[in-house]
Amino acid sequence: MSMLLETGLIINEYQSNKLFNGVLAASQLLGILTVLSAALWMGGYNEGGFSWTDDPERQFHYHPMFMSMGMIFLLGEAIIVYRVFRHERKRFTKLLHIVIHTSTIIFMLTALKAVFDSHNYHRDPGTGELKPIPNLMSLHSWIGMLTVLGYFMQYIIGFITFFIPGLDINVRKFTLPFHQLFGIMLMLAVTGTALVGISERAAWKHTCWTKQGELCGQQLMANFLGLCIVGYTACVLFIVLNPRWKRKPLPEEECLYPVND
Repeated sequence: MSMLLETGLIINEYQSNKLFNGVLAASQLLGILTVLSAALWMGGYNEGGFSWTDDPERQFHYHPMFMSMGMIFLLGEAIIVYRVFRHERKRFTKLLHIVIHTSTIIFMLTALKAVFDSHNYHRDPGTGELKPIPNLMSLHSWIGMLTVLGYFMQYIIGFITFFIPGLDINVRKFTLPFHQLFGIMLMLAVTGTALVGISERAAWKHTCWTKQGELCGQQLMANFLGLCIVGYTACVLFIVLNPRWKRKPLPEEECLYPVND
């Protein structure tokens, strides 16, 4: 990869920029398709659309949609922002980075409230009596909560280290590689958690393949969502792991911002 991406032995600068633009376009298409397919999956077929506390079952539908929007699409956008805007001033990219991450947290918390409410206020379909579903019992929920905790740690440490001015530059230099590595690990963890959750929901609700043994549109949409998530993650990692597309400090930033992103 270093021969292909870091040197000009195989592709020149013009070809590298075309490759970047192509992968970036693919990532945006797959990211948008991820959000749309999650919305169509939960809003169409026999899922019943969306609601809030008056219908806990349909309130759950916000969970996969907002997690796809926040913890997958927006998280990926925050990760690649320093590559996409690598020729812009660092102050702009840093502010955009933190704004996107903050938006991710809002979607994440809303999605978590949706799933916990749908469990806590679940009612028996036959009698209508309150019959809560136990929380945090599945592998998806365990991996998901660990990922959420990891994300909050990453956000807090990153905010204190890189956004608040005044911290010693050597501390920033030491922290940066771990911050970048953990961000990539979070993206992979989110992707794995989402795929487990899609499979869990499909096995629980899609009777077309669990009972009738058929590939219905509902199951097809769930599979398509999973493929879009994998494709989006692959594009994001390809962009961020390419050393040739790494942001380099502008001349006026050399003495002001010695830490590279």
